[in-house]
Amino acid sequence: MSIIFYDKKTCGTCKKAQSYLNENGVRFEIIDIIKEVPSRELLERFIPEDDVKSILNPRSTIYREKMLGKNPPNKVEAIDLMQQDSNLIKRPFIVGGDQASFGFKTDEFKVKWLKK
Repeated sequence: MSIIFYDKKTCGTCKKAQSYLNENGVRFEIIDIIKEVPSRELLERFIPEDDVKSILNPRSTIYREKMLGKNPPNKVEAIDLMQQDSNLIKRPFIVGGDQASFGFKTDEFKVKWLKK
C-alpha cells in the first residue's frame, strides 16, 4: 500500500507522526500540504459527512476568523475553505488505499498504518 503523508514543515504534530511511523518501519511519501493542497476529490472521499468539525485545524487563522468552532461548516463549505487555505486541514493528513487519518492518534495509527 502506498501511503501519502501531507505535511507542513513547521507542524510539530507532523514531526511526531513521522517519527512514530519511521520507528515502526512504515514507508510513506511526504507532500507539503501548503504547496500541494489535497484535491477536492480526495477530501470529499475521506471527510466524514457527520463529523466535519473533527478534521478542522482549530489553530488555523480561518478557523478563528470564521468562528468555525461555534459555527461548523457543512462538508461542502469545509472543503471549499480547505481549497482556499490548506492550513484548515488537521495535520497530518495521511492517505493510503481506502483509508485516511487526520491528526495524530497513536491508537488509530496502530490500526491503520502499522503492518499487520
